[in-house]
Amino acid sequence: MSHFQDDLLTEVFQFESNVTALKKVLDGYTTEVNEFQHLDEDIQRLETISSVFCSSLDKAVQQMVPKIIEEIDFKNQQLDHLSQSRRNCENKLKAQQEKISQLEFELAAARDQALGQFESVSWIGSIMGAMLWKSCKQHESVKALIGTDSLRDFLGMANCVLSSFVARQASGSASLSSESEDYKFLATICGALTNLAAFPEGRAHLATETDGLMFANNLLLAVELFRMPEGKLLKRMSLTFVYNICLENNGARFLIGDESRFASVVRCLDLTNSEDVLTLTVGLLMRLIKAVSDFRMKAVIASKIPKEITKQIANTNNPQLKETAAHLLDLIEFDWIKAAVNNVN
Repeated sequence: MSHFQDDLLTEVFQFESNVTALKKVLDGYTTEVNEFQHLDEDIQRLETISSVFCSSLDKAVQQMVPKIIEEIDFKNQQLDHLSQSRRNCENKLKAQQEKISQLEFELAAARDQALGQFESVSWIGSIMGAMLWKSCKQHESVKALIGTDSLRDFLGMANCVLSSFVARQASGSASLSSESEDYKFLATICGALTNLAAFPEGRAHLATETDGLMFANNLLLAVELFRMPEGKLLKRMSLTFVYNICLENNGARFLIGDESRFASVVRCLDLTNSEDVLTLTVGLLMRLIKAVSDFRMKAVIASKIPKEITKQIANTNNPQLKETAAHLLDLIEFDWIKAAVNNVN
């Protein structure tokens, strides 16, 4: 098709050239006979070229038009296919949107159902936990639980409940409220295990039980999420449980041996915390310093406790907190390195 177009354009240009030449001749027309002869020759030449041009044009049109029509038909077919594909896509998209809407409705219904079941389980758990909490105040009950499958199962469940609670708090999907059932559920679990660890047999068992140490670890890593004032109960029980575990040397080594666990305790020396929480924090830090026998290790632990904040706490009006913080400050300022040298000599 391109070849015929080129020929056609060539003929058109030639025809225009001849017409221009003829026009120049006519413009310069004179009365002389030889001028008429030249004019007649030019006219004959123009007629010949015009005839050739018309023949070429007719040939080109005859060959090009069918091809153009064929190409138009092909493009129309492609357009029809695209239109059909578009309609199919629109129908498919509509069906998918309807499916998504249905799934969203089902998901919302399932979420509401799960939330209702979760609240029911938390409510039942808080009631059962409260009963266990009270029973763990009895020494005989604690001794009966030590080493049983029931206690191992309870520790596993306690870690799951704590992890679930922490995940919701960290994601911001639930606000911290001491009135919520999941808060009460976790509080009763912490209370039961804290009472269990209050007895020598209980803390000796928990300080060597993997799930018991894991619960202490998870509490320390989560304690910053228990923000004041709503988190006061959970924060207080967390520190009490860890303190009881650290009365065992194995428990104290477990806490000191990990920087993140120890740092979590140190960060509880926050003046925004209540006085009872601060008292527990100071007491726990004192216990950790005293738990190690090596003076150099005591110096390392003491150096990680902020002296200025401890001084501020020691200046509070609460007699118990004031006395405990003053004792911790003495341990921080004591020259343990010098004591270590003297001890060696």
